[in-house]
Amino acid sequence: MVVRGGLDARVVWTKPSYGGLVGVALGYFAALTPSLLPRALPFMIVVTAIGVVAGYAAGSAIEWFARTIARLDAWYPNKKVTTVSLVVTWGLALAFTPIAVAWQKTQQEALNMPQAVPGSLALAVSAILLGAVLVLIGRCIRALTRLVGTLLGQIGPLHRWVEASRERIRWIRLAVSLVFVALLFAGLNAGFSWLTGVYNTTNSDASGQFASNLGVNSGSDASPLPWETLGREGRYYVSNTMSAASIAEITSRPAEQPIRLYVGMEQADSFDERAALAVEELDRVDAWSREYLVIFGVTGTGWVDPDAINALEVVTGGDVTTVATQYSAVPSWIGFIIDSQTTINQNRATIDAVVERWKQLPEDQRPTLVLFGESLGSMGTQGAWTADATPEEVTEDIKSIIWIGPPAESTLWKSWQADRTSGPAWDPVIGDGQITRVLVQTEDPDRDDDTRLPVIVFAAHANDPVVYWRPDLFYREADWTIPPHGPGVMSSLRWFPFITGFQVGMDLISGGAPPEVGHNYSADMAPAVVLGVANPEWTTRDTARLQEALPDFRYETG
Repeated sequence: MVVRGGLDARVVWTKPSYGGLVGVALGYFAALTPSLLPRALPFMIVVTAIGVVAGYAAGSAIEWFARTIARLDAWYPNKKVTTVSLVVTWGLALAFTPIAVAWQKTQQEALNMPQAVPGSLALAVSAILLGAVLVLIGRCIRALTRLVGTLLGQIGPLHRWVEASRERIRWIRLAVSLVFVALLFAGLNAGFSWLTGVYNTTNSDASGQFASNLGVNSGSDASPLPWETLGREGRYYVSNTMSAASIAEITSRPAEQPIRLYVGMEQADSFDERAALAVEELDRVDAWSREYLVIFGVTGTGWVDPDAINALEVVTGGDVTTVATQYSAVPSWIGFIIDSQTTINQNRATIDAVVERWKQLPEDQRPTLVLFGESLGSMGTQGAWTADATPEEVTEDIKSIIWIGPPAESTLWKSWQADRTSGPAWDPVIGDGQITRVLVQTEDPDRDDDTRLPVIVFAAHANDPVVYWRPDLFYREADWTIPPHGPGVMSSLRWFPFITGFQVGMDLISGGAPPEVGHNYSADMAPAVVLGVANPEWTTRDTARLQEALPDFRYETG
């Protein structure tokens, strides 16, 4: 059999279309506008290059549709018009480059995130060259799928089927393209499965950890839950409880010894079984006789923020038992991508089990329930309710709730923000504003006005990409992108289709944010906990001492 066909060089080296070149200039311009956080040099080049590619693809697609589907050839501009319009659009885009670079410098200074910024010429050349390479790679993939489809169309029955109508070769090429996409997703899935195995191994590894300072905590001799199976983050957590003496030193008041309980993912197979173990641990230490009982929603690896748990123990005067339940060992970003439902299922099971046991007690003998969740833990704990739940319904049993850096897809944060009574998206008034507070910046509320329960506290920076990135940002303008913008957000930020979604997606992995910026809530922890727990004896001076002391009590994690 003679095989006809080869890699079609025309697909790879075809001249760029007029629409594509106009799109490149527009995409380049849009990608240079600021997003929530300043971009490091590599990210700045990559984001701009992606803008070039997206603009080229959009412009080419629009031109193809206009000429092929809508039959608008009669309105196609002549060569003089196309040349002038290209010179104008490209000239404006390139002239905008130094303005964009200046914006990046201004944003870095405002947020205290100094990084290298390229010169205007270097940025333009690097981004356009990288964009061109990406376009060529895409064309090569397209040419390869066409070649494979053509070769398959020359084999046996497929050849006879194609010979009946040459148009059928397009269906074979489409099938080949779909197979390529399926193989890509299969490769990604295999990669995530491998990473999950690596993190599970790390979770089980207790090297460098020591079972000390356990008291009656989980993993102690008094607990049926072995220390070795608590998971790596669980072992750090139970071994570093604040002492009563340390709490008293910060508050200048008598304190009790806090208790920390933890159920590792290896200690039971199902969500309900782990939740039942959590309740058994609470019964074992008689947590119901304490003033406070904290249900702590951990992040993807099972991590408990040292600042958060230490602040909770200090503000409650140590008269508290905190229980946490692990549901995975992978970092939150992986958990969010591959299975965000797991954190919801585990936290819902734990909350339901604890509240059910709590309701069995006489009303005058029940501890105050406190719910705390940070990042993916915030998303998971919010999943215990449906999107139509009101603040009054959420706080029916749990009177103190603190959610730090809630991901944009978190059930209640997403719903309440959209249905806000007033205020901008980044500082919404939820309901009548009496129960729910949103801390956009570090603050210590007036304790005379805020020592009431129930209370729900959100700490959500206006420039936190975790709080504001959602998939629909690629194709739908979000409320928070409409001026006026929140603290720490550039006034020149605007929404562009696809571009803004990618920009903020890159902000998610930028890292290096100082306190009060992005997803770094270390400076917000004391004010948020103080407002959420609503201890009437607490003062503004106490908050200042607590925030100052927290760094001294941080312990090793990870």
